Amino acid sequence: MRRTGTLFELIQDLDGLRGSDRSDPPMLYALGGADGGRSSRALVCPRSEGGSLTCAIDPSLSEVLSVEQAHEAIEVWSAWRGGVTPTPAERFSIVMFFAKYAAFLPLETDREGM
Repeated sequence: MRRTGTLFELIQDLDGLRGSDRSDPPMLYALGGADGGRSSRALVCPRSEGGSLTCAIDPSLSEVLSVEQAHEAIEVWSAWRGGVTPTPAERFSIVMFFAKYAAFLPLETDREGM
């Protein structure tokens, strides 16, 4: 599986990016990695061999997180909020928070306007 777009676009299309091989899940790579912005060039492809954080297809891109981790972050966010479906902007914030801090976006951020 290989898919390109902006980081924002690929995060919106996570449902279509799940791989069938759980032992080699697709990874999200972007210009700037976990510090990438909405319009950062991005790519979904298998993890680089040897555990490198750089994309083997495009070395200018760095690992953000796996597609499965992104799904999990969104599922937990929704469950913590009674099943609410996140907006596109919230999806982006949820995934990037998890990518940066390896933690789920806490409820307090709702009140802080994150």
